Amino acid sequence: MGLIEKMFESRVVRMGPAPLDSARQVATFDPAALRALATARDAELETFAWLIGSWKYENAVPATRISPAYCDVGVATFVSNADRTWICMAADGRQLPLLTFDAWSRQWIYALTNGAYGILRSPGWDGDRIVFVGTMTMVGVTCEWRMTWSRRGPDGFAFVNEERMADGSLAYIDEWRYERVGVGTE
Repeated sequence: MGLIEKMFESRVVRMGPAPLDSARQVATFDPAALRALATARDAELETFAWLIGSWKYENAVPATRISPAYCDVGVATFVSNADRTWICMAADGRQLPLLTFDAWSRQWIYALTNGAYGILRSPGWDGDRIVFVGTMTMVGVTCEWRMTWSRRGPDGFAFVNEERMADGSLAYIDEWRYERVGVGTE
């Protein structure tokens, strides 16, 4: 079954008047279904509400055969966008959409749109852990990527990045460790 058939079969999409020409029948979204989906998305986004705020981070990168190990540090700020449908990274006066929940597919979406590009997906939290997977491209290198987040109490979290190798195994890329600004030693 194709995309259009699946959309109509779900009953979220139905025939209705076109916005610019009510005499023309086109695919429209059922308003009640849209409200239900928005409610489901809002409830799921609440499970990531703890992320909103500013965080100190360390990005530990191991040595490779060509490069030395290093650890970058900085501060990242996460905010909700105006209509509260995305959690965004706030940087340089911009809000870059990062995380949302697609109520249609019941999947979390992690969007890479700045320097690295791709869409990672997750079925959701398992305790204090969530795993995103998908295809990512960075500086011309494309790989299948796994990003595993873990909460470390109310004021800490981390994620480990891994890439899928040709033999199917996962290879460690790096780890990002975050602590909420204002907690611990500044």
